[in-house]
Amino acid sequence: MTAKKVQGKGENKDDMDYAEKLDKIIEDLGLEMDPINKPETEIKTRSIERTGTSTIKADMIQSTDTRKITPEAYEETKDELEPKYTPVYVSTKSIERMVGYGMRFANDTTDMKKWREVYGILIGTVDDEMLTVVKDAIPVCVGGKTGVELEPIHYVDLSQIDASIYERGIEDKKKDFIIGWWHTHPGFGFFFSEVDTYTHLGYQIPNPYAVGLIFDHCEKKEDSLGIAGLRLTDPEQGLLSDYRICELHYDDDIEIINKKIEKVIKEVNHKIEDVLEDLEYINNVLRKKALAQLQRNYGLIMVPKRDVKETDDEEEAEEDDDKLYVWDPDYYTKKYRIPKFREKVEEELKTAEKDLEKFEQKQQLTKLEAKKNKYKKKLQKLLEKPNEKLDRLLDEYNERITRIYELYDYLDTNERKILENFEEKLATYAAILEGLNDRASFKQYEVRMSVAE
Repeated sequence: MTAKKVQGKGENKDDMDYAEKLDKIIEDLGLEMDPINKPETEIKTRSIERTGTSTIKADMIQSTDTRKITPEAYEETKDELEPKYTPVYVSTKSIERMVGYGMRFANDTTDMKKWREVYGILIGTVDDEMLTVVKDAIPVCVGGKTGVELEPIHYVDLSQIDASIYERGIEDKKKDFIIGWWHTHPGFGFFFSEVDTYTHLGYQIPNPYAVGLIFDHCEKKEDSLGIAGLRLTDPEQGLLSDYRICELHYDDDIEIINKKIEKVIKEVNHKIEDVLEDLEYINNVLRKKALAQLQRNYGLIMVPKRDVKETDDEEEAEEDDDKLYVWDPDYYTKKYRIPKFREKVEEELKTAEKDLEKFEQKQQLTKLEAKKNKYKKKLQKLLEKPNEKLDRLLDEYNERITRIYELYDYLDTNERKILENFEEKLATYAAILEGLNDRASFKQYEVRMSVAE
């Protein structure tokens, strides 16, 4: 049996021994060919145009290395099997998210000149049998025709995802973590470029089982998902390391998974434009205008300590609001103040509570009830406008978020952050307002008066 590996990179001195070494391992471990997935190697040459470089040609094997380990042989030798040779199990959910997001930016109905690569991360685990299990594939960002560049917001998101997986793992007693990464090669096939190799080193050096999945919609056919998994053969060689295609397993038949994928593609194509319009409306109208004006004129959230004036100028309010979405390393060292509106409400509450305490201590319940109703009416009037504006804002947001959540799995970091940032600030404002509404009802005095009677 001759070992096969993907071509397209420079041969190194160990290449001549690669096949022989792998054949010996296969023989020693009792590996056998999967009769169902026996590879039929089809070598194609494609012309790949890369920005800033001359046109290059790459020979790519359009099949996966499907050597399969028998359960008996694997159980006996799993502790000796090198991680790079172990199979990878990929969930249908992961495939749906990769394809659903990837085909937003490269598909058969879009001009090839407009095709763009996308990047994401893989969530999963290495199980007790030392097999890599990919449970989810999270979209992160879209790049250009032949590459993706991460921005600070993406690194922050990756850090937050990593932290949330860890916390959820403690709660659910799971061992999930970022198991690798995925990206698309629209029309390029399955290989690691030098940049891809550099990226994958960051995953495979700390975790030898890490896998890089590649999706190429041009390779998606009735009997193929258009997905391949790659690992570096010798990460210690750095960028000089070669790579090999991994054996992939799925949780269902390829034909069934393809049918599910087609439904996802159809749904995304049908709804994505409306979803993007809703996201733009939330960001530009609800966040930058409505919520900014609400905070500006009926401010409740703590703001930097500086002179602020009330205004109906949307651009001025938007400029002030945008500062809340920029990472500031000195955030906790700066001085913040209570907005003027909240300060006014707090002073009214403090005056009312002090006054009502006097009547309660003197057991003047009739005067206490009259004063309580007077203060209650005054404060409810003061909070009437922010309550009305917040309710309208929530109604508009809920109407749009219902549609957006239908395609939430196929949104990237930038798109998800629009929702996360808006929801975080909206929730903060709503929680403070709810607390003020509760205090302005003076319910504690109603209980005490009932007990006294």
